[in-house]
Amino acid sequence: MRFFLPSFFLVAAALHAVPPAAAPSIIENGNFDHPTEPLKGWISDYEWSGNSHYVGNKNHVSIITEGARKNIVKMDSPGDQGVKIECRAFPFEPGFRYICTFDVKGGGYRVYFNGYRLAPGVRPHDNPELGELREAYKSKAATGTAADWKQEKIELPGVKPSPQAVEILKQLRYLTVYIWFVKPGFVDNVTVTKVADPTMKF
Repeated sequence: MRFFLPSFFLVAAALHAVPPAAAPSIIENGNFDHPTEPLKGWISDYEWSGNSHYVGNKNHVSIITEGARKNIVKMDSPGDQGVKIECRAFPFEPGFRYICTFDVKGGGYRVYFNGYRLAPGVRPHDNPELGELREAYKSKAATGTAADWKQEKIELPGVKPSPQAVEILKQLRYLTVYIWFVKPGFVDNVTVTKVADPTMKF
């Protein structure tokens, strides 16, 4: 005697066997593969800041190809002040933990979430420039050197926030991924995702 499962059981089993799709990254152009602007969505020009260490920062950031890797960021540090890039600010939403993964080589490097609040007198809007923001918080950083490509991960908060840190986090409005090298290095495949986290509800 043969037994046949109803079709809806077969469909349910098939759906159960398919792994869930990865959450899409919430930052723009993390692969640096925009066809006309490889650094679209990223800041490398800090001349506006007036910081003498970074007025010429953009001159030390370039896009190159290395073997099978297309459109990777090369950062040639001009000295001990280093060279940096960061993604455009995106909204920080309480109730979520933020996770960033990226591929890196060279260094030493230091990568972390930078948290910002609005500068005095600036009204909230969807796409603020860094000059409209004030730095207020830094997550635990990924640091090191890498002779070959490796994947790193950072999280915000990354550690259990102290009561003082919670008070600062309550004031945050935006985040960036901040990437800094003190020696020549490379970065690629930057993604940021968020997951619900009740401990981040303020």
